[in-house]
Amino acid sequence: MDRIEVSAPGKLVLFGEYAVLFGAPAAVAAVNRRAVATLRPFAGSGWEIAAPGLVAQRARLEVEPDNTVRWQDEKLGRDAFGLIDSLLRGIGESGSVDLVKLPPLAATLDTRAFFESAGGWESKLGLGSSAALTVAFASALEICAGGGPTTGAGDRLQGLVELHRGVQGGAGSGIDVAASLLGGVVRFRLADDGSVAEAVPLDLPQDLRMVFVWTGRAASTGDFLGRLRARREERPQEVNPVLDKLGEVSAGGVATLANNDTGGFLDAVDAFWGVLDRLGNAIAVPIVSDEHRALRRIAVDSGVRYKPSGAGGGDFGIGFTTDEDAAAEFRRRAETSGFQVLDLSLDHAGLLGAST
Repeated sequence: MDRIEVSAPGKLVLFGEYAVLFGAPAAVAAVNRRAVATLRPFAGSGWEIAAPGLVAQRARLEVEPDNTVRWQDEKLGRDAFGLIDSLLRGIGESGSVDLVKLPPLAATLDTRAFFESAGGWESKLGLGSSAALTVAFASALEICAGGGPTTGAGDRLQGLVELHRGVQGGAGSGIDVAASLLGGVVRFRLADDGSVAEAVPLDLPQDLRMVFVWTGRAASTGDFLGRLRARREERPQEVNPVLDKLGEVSAGGVATLANNDTGGFLDAVDAFWGVLDRLGNAIAVPIVSDEHRALRRIAVDSGVRYKPSGAGGGDFGIGFTTDEDAAAEFRRRAETSGFQVLDLSLDHAGLLGAST
């Protein structure tokens, strides 16, 4: 092995946020921002890890006989390289790769494509960088161990979802992992036990146009999901009916996409907005933030339908329309109002990997 390079795309949830956690179908798109994991032989003992864009320093680690990792600088490894630390520990515990048997490695884990500079600040975009890196890094290590990332992609999804949930403290549907692994647009659904029940390609209507807008403010998905769990336990009579309605609208909206019913989907976007707003009120979290409200007003004035993408509270929103002129007007007005419209496109390739 001279070099292994594996990459996986980020994601944007098109429809079904929150509802997907409770068994409703959702639709997610892989987008053309990629996490890249590169492995090379390391001339020394142990491993050297670099994470350009995240951490200035490189870090060294040793793999213990029980497949756990020991960082040369424990604070640097656990704090600055916390995601990588969690991934390696999860891989070691799962037994998917015997880390002890791997040669000394120099690993470069590059997520710089998930950051955007604007107004003198660099912001982390809510495009699922941790899921993309999980898929890319775990797959690179599998190649190094003699496997390959393109074999049995569907069968590998559950293991990667569980690995990523471990990184997130047990939370998350895995919809972002499915997008990173499979690429394109995916219809995704969980079973009652939390396992992946469905992750299949979904063709969008050809006349559907999408405008992707960065609100300029990041939001913590983990914090929002934690609040949802807590509020649901405290006041189930208030939260559960809203979740039931959200699941109903989600199922209907995803069905319109599958049936090539663009008009029905656009109506479902409006309905989903309303129920998301109700959910935010029920759990006392600004899912529909001030930025999203402003963007929806701009969208309505432009003849476009709009909803947040993901957990809300900031991050991304998506404008949907069939009218090219309306899409252009929404884009112009959003940018004039200080929002950043990104030229994202669907990434149909999903996971890509090679060894040289």
